[in-house]
Amino acid sequence: MNMHRRFSIDWLLFGAMIPLSLAGLSVLASFGGEEHFFSRQVIWLSISTVVFFAASFVDWRFLRRTRFAFGAYLVALGLLALVAVLGATVKGAQSWFDLGSFSIQPVEFAKLALIILLAKYFSRRHIEIARLRHLIVSGVYALALFALLLLQPDFGSAVIVFLIWLGMVSLSGISKKHLALIGCSAAILGIVFWLFVFSDYQKARIVTFLHPLADVRGSGYNAFQSMIAVGSGEAFGKGVGYGTQ
Repeated sequence: MNMHRRFSIDWLLFGAMIPLSLAGLSVLASFGGEEHFFSRQVIWLSISTVVFFAASFVDWRFLRRTRFAFGAYLVALGLLALVAVLGATVKGAQSWFDLGSFSIQPVEFAKLALIILLAKYFSRRHIEIARLRHLIVSGVYALALFALLLLQPDFGSAVIVFLIWLGMVSLSGISKKHLALIGCSAAILGIVFWLFVFSDYQKARIVTFLHPLADVRGSGYNAFQSMIAVGSGEAFGKGVGYGTQ
């Protein structure tokens, strides 16, 4: 019985993945021409399926160990610091390690490391989580990653790191008073960043997110075309390969 619990496959999750993957492949197959997206996606789906089943036979309880959780976090910090020196610049952000045939973005590992570390931290202090001290300590963990991401600059990933921290402290039983404090602090920081930190293209992305029609020929072009594609397809769509956008 214990062996079954430790080594089991989540067939519900695997089953939900199949129609989503097939839908994505059908869209890629409709591109035509000399595009290689379909074949690449098939390769990555195959690799992902193997990894999925392999991961199902791993006893993941080692993630509870403090040494592992904190060690993974330190490695993530080191990688983010290293990419600032040796990383490749893509679309204005120095956030990738170029390894030749493929590239790695260390922020993806940093997100997982932060989740593991915060889960470990809050699980040992769930009774005292209402104290401001634990809110500050957990915030420092997230802030270190947040600051390194801003240096790249990768504001999108920095926001995700902040939301990961906010979501986990909210589920851990943070008091409404402290939650209101976080909201006020975030609003003030947002104003400061808008006035003194953000570049023009970053401001344009935020404006486009809030108002996609503000610049339909520039920063809002993709969002506007997506709206046209969805609207023109109506309830049942035009069919795979018959989209106009």
